[in-house]
Amino acid sequence: RFDTALINTGYGGKTGVTGESNGYRIAQIRVVFTLPPRLAKTILPSAIVPPKYLAYVEWFSGFKPQPERHHSMYKVSRVIKHGDRYASIIPVANIRRSIHLLPKFGPVAPLHWNAYNVLDECPVFFANPWTDRHIYATLY
Repeated sequence: RFDTALINTGYGGKTGVTGESNGYRIAQIRVVFTLPPRLAKTILPSAIVPPKYLAYVEWFSGFKPQPERHHSMYKVSRVIKHGDRYASIIPVANIRRSIHLLPKFGPVAPLHWNAYNVLDECPVFFANPWTDRHIYATLY
């Protein structure tokens, strides 16, 4: 499985998400890696020193200004561009914490969903702010 995390996109403070402009987004972490020094020298200008650890992530939509009114959770979905998941390579230092996503479904969850495929199969999720007090303070 690949975990989901709350990512500081460069403008996020320590607490408070009231919209994407505050600098936090949810992403699914696909791989954490480091660039071999020889490769870093060939693909980057000499003035740029890359972070030691990087992560390849696939993005979910940004936070709307207000959570859903019935349960106070933010609704997110995958960002798809030209039929592909929108992805980035980010410094691991931008990963703030894990975040629990609840799949959105009707009266009955699809039987083929399980812990290993639900992030790929479900189109819409809710960010669960009640897993611990720190994520609650960050989201609200």
